[in-house]
Amino acid sequence: MDAIPALRLGILTCARYCHTPPIWGPIIQPESAAEASRLATRVTRMRITHVWDVDTAAARQFAAQYGACAVSHYGDMVGKVDAVILDDFDSCLHFKHLARPYLEAAVPMFINRPFALSMADAAELVSVARAHNAPIMTGSSFEFAPEVEYIRQQVQAAAPIHGYVAANSMSDYPTHGIHGLLFVYACVGGGVRRVAYQTRDWRQPNGVVTIEHEGRDGGPPFYGVVQEIPGTWGWIRVFGARSFEQSVGSGPYFWLPLLVEMQRFFETRRMPQSYEAILEKTAMFVAGFRSHLEAGGAPVDLDQLGDWRAPLLNPDPYPEGFFG
Repeated sequence: MDAIPALRLGILTCARYCHTPPIWGPIIQPESAAEASRLATRVTRMRITHVWDVDTAAARQFAAQYGACAVSHYGDMVGKVDAVILDDFDSCLHFKHLARPYLEAAVPMFINRPFALSMADAAELVSVARAHNAPIMTGSSFEFAPEVEYIRQQVQAAAPIHGYVAANSMSDYPTHGIHGLLFVYACVGGGVRRVAYQTRDWRQPNGVVTIEHEGRDGGPPFYGVVQEIPGTWGWIRVFGARSFEQSVGSGPYFWLPLLVEMQRFFETRRMPQSYEAILEKTAMFVAGFRSHLEAGGAPVDLDQLGDWRAPLLNPDPYPEGFFG
């Protein structure tokens, strides 16, 4: 029997604040990673074949490491790859530009968190994807940890839900504080009305996010609280007809379930979450940011975000006028 061919994977951005060079790449393709990883077992059917970054030297270096081809324009991988990972946190402001050639070509894409810094940008990404039947995936490793399915089952068994408390490791709100929001969304589900974020500084690991959910099955609204703290783990306790708690660890294999789900998505083109869920998750994140920066930590409605845009964590790496 012939072996199943590897998926040709394009990496869109590989420098600055990315997961692929230090984490995902050595798991996807251990034989091409650093010397210390060359004896690791291959666990995916993905192979990195093309890469682009605005930093051409970094793109060439990454390509050489993985035996890939560095392309000269961000849209040049269309027709050459089966799927694309759009990775760089610092490029988030421009995801709508970087993703467009691939969405218009219906190439399945994993777009790293945060999906967008404004609901206008998120809506544009989803609109282009819908128009071209392009499947997209976005999210956090915490959403795909094996414990999450158990938590979902317990949430269902504990209905009606009265509330929950959670803790999440973070460094800053947009790159790692968002883990906690996406984690509880994966565990408890949506129907989010408002989000409040109280903190001294969104760039530091501190603060509390409060999430108001719509009532379920005729019940009243309920609330969740996510404590943002230093560390490398997550935890949730849910209160309902009965209560339960569960932690989510990290460790060397923490990122593997996300990559397995990513590969399944690329192969089947079936989105793990709907376009509507992606927009709701993004709205939670943006509402929390606006609560802290503009509302003094007061709750912000998800349906009243308008065109408000959250700030970039680091300076924009793209020169003015780069995207026309």
